Amino acid sequence: MGLFDRFRKRSSGIECDDVISGEFKMESEADLAGQESVESQKTTEVQESVKIPEETKRTADGKLVFKYHPNLYEDDILIQGEGVCQCCGRAVHEYIENVYSPEDVDCICLECVHSGEAAEKFKATFVEDAEPVSDSAKRTELFCRTPGYMAWQGEYWLACCDDYCQYLGRVGMKELEELGIKDEVLKEYASHDDGYPLEVLEDCLYKDGDMSGYLFQCCHCGKYRLQVDAS
Repeated sequence: MGLFDRFRKRSSGIECDDVISGEFKMESEADLAGQESVESQKTTEVQESVKIPEETKRTADGKLVFKYHPNLYEDDILIQGEGVCQCCGRAVHEYIENVYSPEDVDCICLECVHSGEAAEKFKATFVEDAEPVSDSAKRTELFCRTPGYMAWQGEYWLACCDDYCQYLGRVGMKELEELGIKDEVLKEYASHDDGYPLEVLEDCLYKDGDMSGYLFQCCHCGKYRLQVDAS
């Protein structure tokens, strides 16, 4: 994988039903005592909500469409190689190995990600963290049906207009200039108090460097946003 060989799969401890409800489960037996019927009902609701609609969106050449990850097939999160999907058991030539699950999972085909079957079977998510949105269906779509992206410190998905942005890919200053959006992106980035100083980005931000940028675009207003992390 080159630069991001150091990226290690980690379990976030967040399950799809946690994402949908916006709450985290209490794990101790004492906390769970007397809640069997409630959890049973909750599990049924989660299983229903994780299912993808019958009409699966595909491109003209048959590739699956991921709303929040439109450039997935050009992204290095997608492993191009032979494997056997641990969810459906089919032999595949491209798959996702970065899975946040309490189980040992490192080969999931795109169909099982897209359908939600893998998230349900392995109590898994594919994105480590994200900015908040109010709609639980959108949280399910991102965390349980969307592959993540390779980052130094794990994915952090940006949002805008109360919806998750589309992840466009990894960038440095050079790429932002080539796209003609450098000033726009840096101005938006600087409007948040928790980022790196702009002079540091000017000197250190490279697409494949020790400090990398992750470019997002709002699905609604079209605004570009930048997430930055470093090794």
